[in-house]
Amino acid sequence: MIAGQISTKVLSRGFLFRMQLVALIFLFAVALLVISQTARSTPNENVEEEIAKMFAESSAPSVSIAVVEHGQLVYAKAFGMASLAPDRPADARTRYAVGSISKQFTAAAILLIAQEGKLSLDDRVSKYFPNLTRADEITIGELLSHTSGYQNYAPRNYMSSEWTQLTTPEAILDNWAKKPLNFDPGTRWEYSDTNYVLAGRIFEKASGEALGTFLKGKIFEPLGMHTAGDCTVEKTPQDAVGYTRYAPGPVLPALQTEPGWLFAAGELCMTPSDLARWDAAFLGKRILDAESYTEFTHEFPLVNGDYTHYALGLHLEGLEGGWPGHRYLIPAINHGGRVPGFSAVNDMYPTRNAAVIVCSNQDGTELVRPLAEEVSRWILEPFTHRARQLWRRLRHSL
Repeated sequence: MIAGQISTKVLSRGFLFRMQLVALIFLFAVALLVISQTARSTPNENVEEEIAKMFAESSAPSVSIAVVEHGQLVYAKAFGMASLAPDRPADARTRYAVGSISKQFTAAAILLIAQEGKLSLDDRVSKYFPNLTRADEITIGELLSHTSGYQNYAPRNYMSSEWTQLTTPEAILDNWAKKPLNFDPGTRWEYSDTNYVLAGRIFEKASGEALGTFLKGKIFEPLGMHTAGDCTVEKTPQDAVGYTRYAPGPVLPALQTEPGWLFAAGELCMTPSDLARWDAAFLGKRILDAESYTEFTHEFPLVNGDYTHYALGLHLEGLEGGWPGHRYLIPAINHGGRVPGFSAVNDMYPTRNAAVIVCSNQDGTELVRPLAEEVSRWILEPFTHRARQLWRRLRHSL
């Protein structure tokens, strides 16, 4: 009798579990049908809720996002505060420092004057600066691809107190590009801002024009990027205030970087919307001729043939998509940027004609990269992404 009662209870629990599973599968199937019929790729209220949640869990004063789809700016929105004292809300017109994302603009400027025959990527540094270390062995292409061997003058995880004093690109090169190389040219990949300070000065010597002036006349104004410029010398009322945080302390105003330190390696500020206009032109191949565009986006190999996953001021990566058992990589051309007080990510997806930009006015936050990936997945695979989110919620509801 007791065994029969136990058996009945076990069967009842098994039956109840099967019924719950059937109900769950039915609800999941209905939900998949609904979201497949109402799929929207641009961020809507649901994804904005996720953005707001991720933002709230970070310490960042603000985050600003822009999205390009089908070669057009389709979304731009900011969350949080551009300034904490006095309080000033961030909006889509708020300007952020984009740090090393500036490097792709330096590379584009060099490629544009290369099209005019004013220089070549194969030119040796010695043609322009013969007194630098092993200048007759290093090419402009190796500078732009971080394979030159020059030591990096810019600390990666903190701001040097030197940066609160004025300097010049020449002073940086005198102090850093005359040191022994970290490796023989072309034999390794190692990120170095010194490369881009030197590349910027080579551009100015070869073109006879200031880099900032050239970018404004040839790229920013033609593309309608009216907020883009050197944020160390061109302040505007729309600029976000940069903050930092020494964990577990409070968010504090970051030290101000004086002119001369960032130059061609990371001097630019702009709104995410203006960076999106650059991305749209880049994806549409409207900036350079076909040969230059190929050079811009071609992975720069080492002398032994090893890959670097880096082109000219651009990382070549991929965003993982799909379900278990059906994984794939969506090709991505991207770069991040971090300077005192600011973090940014610019992700372009050439096979999807799409891009996602995320900027924040805090340098220590880890928010921008995961948020860029979250929005990218929402944009690039809306059905799969929403189904995955729904499945997690239904499982937790059991």
